[in-house]
Amino acid sequence: MKNKWFWGVIIVVLASWVGNIIYFQTKQLSEPIIFNAYIDRPAFERTSFSLPYLTNKIDIVQLESLLVDGYTYSNEQRFSPWFNEPSNQSYIQEFTHHFLKEATFTLDEQDLKRLQESIQTNRLFARFTNGQVVPVQVDKLNFTPNVTDETIFTNTGSFSSNQGIQGNYLEVVESATMNSIELPEAIQKQFDLKIILLKNTPTNSTKVKDIFNSDWLEMDAPLYSDIEWPLLIEAGDSVALVFHTKDEIENVEYISALQEWAGKTLNGKAVSYHILIQNDLYLTQDQVNTVIKKARGEAK
Repeated sequence: MKNKWFWGVIIVVLASWVGNIIYFQTKQLSEPIIFNAYIDRPAFERTSFSLPYLTNKIDIVQLESLLVDGYTYSNEQRFSPWFNEPSNQSYIQEFTHHFLKEATFTLDEQDLKRLQESIQTNRLFARFTNGQVVPVQVDKLNFTPNVTDETIFTNTGSFSSNQGIQGNYLEVVESATMNSIELPEAIQKQFDLKIILLKNTPTNSTKVKDIFNSDWLEMDAPLYSDIEWPLLIEAGDSVALVFHTKDEIENVEYISALQEWAGKTLNGKAVSYHILIQNDLYLTQDQVNTVIKKARGEAK
């Protein structure tokens, strides 16, 4: 009887152990995942950009370099762990089984041109420190000559919060009518946008500062798609362009873009302002789980 009880316990323990191993393996990536990105920024003599990626926590691995038609560009964020301790890896967010990390590259104008051509022909790859080479596919990777705004805006700035809110604020020194903001589809999928117009209010006022700490749902302002365009902004007014990361996004994408907002003064002079739109990825465990399932072919 005792023998039966003993072997029964052993069987239960073994079954639990095997089950835990199988469960653990279902959460592991066969190779790191580089998140899709929408990058549309001006180019300078030396231009930096980032690519976020996901790795297994048990793997000591970093994105080492980009391979572009025989050229190699090193990741400036590389970190060598001491004594092979995974806890010494650099990461920007930690999950149950994975790390979210980030690679940064700085390229000159010729390098950027080569990079853009390779994106269009699917000849861009990422090499990792464990020897794996992974294709890099991005929604958009565009670098244009630096832009100079013909502007009527002053006291401009930006803000962000840990509630998925970011924004631009600006003050108008000359009355103008501004055209509709045309957001690319990739940005529309990630963000909602509200336009807050404050009449005869400088940007250093309490009203503007209160916006920085406001809850998205409490902001008494229309979505940009509900505004009757063109929008008249008068001299002395301030305007806040407030973006909110949509809830429960399944296809998470890294965004870093400058979006033009064009208009004209009352005497017909063309003006513009380039809106910075960027989401420093902050993921939920559910979003990471969805990413893993898609990488393993278990979800659409």
